[in-house]
Amino acid sequence: MNQDTEQPLKASFYGYKNAALLAYVYIATVGLITYGFSVIFPVMINNLGWSRGDASWALSFSGMLTGFVLVPVTAIVINKIGIRKSIIIGLIILLTGLFTLVAVTSKLWHWYVIYGLFIPIGRALCGGLPMQVSIMTWFSRKRATVLGLVMTGAPFFGAIAQPGFTWAMQRTEMWQTGYLLCAGFCLLALVVSFWIKGKPSDTGQYPDGIAPADALAQKKEPQAGGPQTYRATEVWTVREVFKTRTIWIYLAVSVLQGLPFALITAHGVLHLTDLGYTAMQAANVLMLVTFSSGAARFPMGWLGDRIEPRWIISAALSLMLVGFFGLWKASSFSLLMVVGPIFGFAMGTMIILMAAIIPNYYGPETLASIRGFMSPPVTIVSANFPALAGYIADKYGSYNSIFFVLSCCLVGAILCSFFLTPPQKKMVEA
Repeated sequence: MNQDTEQPLKASFYGYKNAALLAYVYIATVGLITYGFSVIFPVMINNLGWSRGDASWALSFSGMLTGFVLVPVTAIVINKIGIRKSIIIGLIILLTGLFTLVAVTSKLWHWYVIYGLFIPIGRALCGGLPMQVSIMTWFSRKRATVLGLVMTGAPFFGAIAQPGFTWAMQRTEMWQTGYLLCAGFCLLALVVSFWIKGKPSDTGQYPDGIAPADALAQKKEPQAGGPQTYRATEVWTVREVFKTRTIWIYLAVSVLQGLPFALITAHGVLHLTDLGYTAMQAANVLMLVTFSSGAARFPMGWLGDRIEPRWIISAALSLMLVGFFGLWKASSFSLLMVVGPIFGFAMGTMIILMAAIIPNYYGPETLASIRGFMSPPVTIVSANFPALAGYIADKYGSYNSIFFVLSCCLVGAILCSFFLTPPQKKMVEA
């Protein structure tokens, strides 16, 4: 009888359909725009005659606005109006920004206002945070696995976009072609977003499609399908979260490992072309980095539901250091074909498991608020980095000093990751 009552619930569980819809929105808003930027940006600044440092300020403005304002505000918006409405509003703003960027950008201040101030508003409301919060709410047992699946499409399509955009821009002799292609995919994402359901209760369902009584029974028999890694059983407040050592170690790892990724994304093509590689060779290396990032996400998410993520994170950071050093030296194109995928695979692993570890340790209910509180300090370090890297490269003619400092940052991240243990909540005595 129990089998008969469970079967209809599993058959009608909307979580996987919802995950597929979120995956496409994530492809359009993150996969194509973020990864496509790596090849559009060099063509744009060369065509418009801008310096790397000056043009990179748009990234700094975007990062500062996102970190200090938009992530905390998005967390509030999600809690107030829900995930679906947030995504729809964000896509409308993002589309408006992309079409405006293509139509009017000819001066630096146009670029600063549109890409640095306007587009980030749309991306924040429809991008990674609402997607992650929805997945963490819909799933518990397979949280990292499903998150890995949802986030796999972005780098796969981004990897195709990098040489694809390069070819299209060379064919049309217009940098605007890249952003027009992005806008087309975002327009379809807007249509898709009307079928998104932010949380299980929006459809009268439960996380994992399992009723609370059945979930309680499975906790007593974890081998029957319950989570195999640490899951918080206590209810945490944001104030309590930031009194733990773990969250500050997490913050340090996030910043230290994020900077190398930012350098390769924003300046990877410029670094490789400075070393004598062609634009298409550089785009192909970035394609392999991006593709490998996608290839890592599902298997590492699956593994992260079975092995404590902190151990996988330590291994991934070590691989990231190897790949980053190889991209720095870039002694031959054949070597780049090897170290690029190593860096990308490690990067994809970090993206999934760093996203999963917070709801594992503190519960999914606090994810949006934690991200909102953490964003400003992360931004202080990361937002100005693209412009700083551009100015240093302009002054010294290479990115060598930047690669050296960021290699040291990765060593620091590896050391910190060993202490990324589950937090212990202090019990208040009556």
